[in-house]
Amino acid sequence: MKVLSYNKLPFTPISDEVVYVDSQPSSEFDTILTRYWRDVDVAVQYHCAKRFRYLPKAMDTIPMDVKRYVCPSCFMDKSIEGIASSSLIRYLNNVSKGDVSPGLLLWTDDSIGRCEVYYQPVPAFANNTIRTIIVAVVSHLVAEARRHDQEIRHSKWIDLDEDFTMHSFPFRACIERSSADETEADKSFDTEVQKLMKETRERIEALRARGVSQIVLQRLVTPYPIKSEMLITHDWRIILPSYGDMEIEMHPLVKAVYFLFLCHPKGIRFKDLPDYRKELIRIYQTVRGGELTDKARKSIDDVTDPTKNSINEKCARIREAFLLKMDEGHASFYIVNGERAKPKSVYIASCCDALSWEDDSIAPQQEESNDNIRIEFPDDLDLILRF
Repeated sequence: MKVLSYNKLPFTPISDEVVYVDSQPSSEFDTILTRYWRDVDVAVQYHCAKRFRYLPKAMDTIPMDVKRYVCPSCFMDKSIEGIASSSLIRYLNNVSKGDVSPGLLLWTDDSIGRCEVYYQPVPAFANNTIRTIIVAVVSHLVAEARRHDQEIRHSKWIDLDEDFTMHSFPFRACIERSSADETEADKSFDTEVQKLMKETRERIEALRARGVSQIVLQRLVTPYPIKSEMLITHDWRIILPSYGDMEIEMHPLVKAVYFLFLCHPKGIRFKDLPDYRKELIRIYQTVRGGELTDKARKSIDDVTDPTKNSINEKCARIREAFLLKMDEGHASFYIVNGERAKPKSVYIASCCDALSWEDDSIAPQQEESNDNIRIEFPDDLDLILRF
């Protein structure tokens, strides 16, 4: 086994896959794997709990709905082909092309943090031995990688028996201090989003579990995800035209909260939520139609109370609505984001001409800016200043 360093990979490596690599394009081994890679993948899963990735054929297995999830834009290249086995060689730092014979690359959680990958050559195989040979190589590679990670971990421990005192190393106590503007809702913003997103993550992982490599999925996405403009229709549907008129569905109160943030591109601080209660009531009445019940008014009171968790739940549902339709890279343009104790906002709302409303009864008004404030000075200012 060799430990190779790398930089600027065209994807984010993950630790539950082994990738076949070969410095010679279209070698004899490549020809055999073209026919039997699916059988090898099944065998490696069964015996080693890993996925085997033969990148030249990986694109053939991705269902269209999964492709659309990671690349919702209409500009997705439907003709894109698999990745050549030799393409990864140029990202490895300490080898030349001739040094890499047909073999396997394995990342672990530890090696990813060090920007390293484990490499093991594969001995010659034929049609009838390919599964046995590769399973044996994967088993050996996993065991050696685990041993190497443990050695590095142990080397980082300090031997406490050798002249160690508490004063041997400078140290500093770090205390996270709350901001004066931080509310209870701010403190739990991130944790509540993650907790409420558990069900959504499971649905998303179900897509990825259908034999689809994360390495290959990222091949579909342009270096910078293409964002779609957003259209709010006259009947208050949320449409993303550049994603094939994709509709984002939300419950009425969640949608009303989302529209509230869209109406304030500069963001809303959770501590100021009570100031937006009347506006949220107006938006909710418009979206839902009819008079509000006592239960609905109570829900609005809760969501605009910064000491309660209701606003976090609504922001989590907004995030969920987008993540059910697209990956996080694309969804980041549309979800409510922000730092603790700082204004929370939606990126797309601040983009010029990216958001349009068919019915302007909710559409945001021009927010007051300090740049537009004109200060009037008294005529006798000069006299005042002299004294």
